[in-house]
Amino acid sequence: MRGSRMLQRGRRMAEELMTDTCVISRETKSAHPNPATGKHEVTSVTVYAGICQLVAANTAVREATSQARTLAEQGAVLKIPIDAPGSAEVTGGMTATVLFDSHDPSSPPLSVRITGGHHQTLAVARRLPVEVTTGA
Repeated sequence: MRGSRMLQRGRRMAEELMTDTCVISRETKSAHPNPATGKHEVTSVTVYAGICQLVAANTAVREATSQARTLAEQGAVLKIPIDAPGSAEVTGGMTATVLFDSHDPSSPPLSVRITGGHHQTLAVARRLPVEVTTGA
């Protein structure tokens, strides 16, 4: 019993640090192309919308070479509440828009691609590895 109370307390404390908001969505392409454009239409479905926290996973930036271009890579983690509606459905390949509206309202929204899920015993937050796609 004591362990479950401590876990709930840990989750509340983790959520207190989630002072920004984000919208996580899944995009799906239509099975058949639009006859007028010849392109498959893309539909975006919101899976999770609510509080979050974006954290740099490490401060070291490493360089990678891709197709003769040098790229800077830095890991990041998007934290969302474990028990929030839609939280358990978030998976790799989805996109998130993070709004830094609490402590840095001048920052533009940041788009990230979720690269994996997070499942852990006694987790206080769902920690999703992400790749920054805009605003870097």
